[in-house]
Amino acid sequence: MVRDILDRKNIKNYQIADKVMAMSEKGSPRFDNAIWPGYNVNITIQIPDDDKAFDILNQLSELNNETSNNDELIAVSSWKSDINF
Repeated sequence: MVRDILDRKNIKNYQIADKVMAMSEKGSPRFDNAIWPGYNVNITIQIPDDDKAFDILNQLSELNNETSNNDELIAVSSWKSDINF
C-alpha cells in the first residue's frame, strides 16, 4: 500500500530494506524468531518537494487511522536536509 502511494505520487527515489528486526512502543516486537515471529520492512524515501512530502505523510497517517491492529501501524521519521547531491 505504501508503494502504491509512492507510485501514484510519482516518487522515484526510495529504498526498501526487507526483513528488518524491530522493537516499537506500539505493537509486538518482531525479531523473526520463534519467540517474536515476524519482521518489519523499512522504506527510506527522499522527497525534495516539501508539499509532496507533507501530502505523503498525510496519506500514511490515513493508512494508520484505518487499522485497529497496532502491529500494522506505519512508523514515520522525517527530517529536512538542505544538502542535495
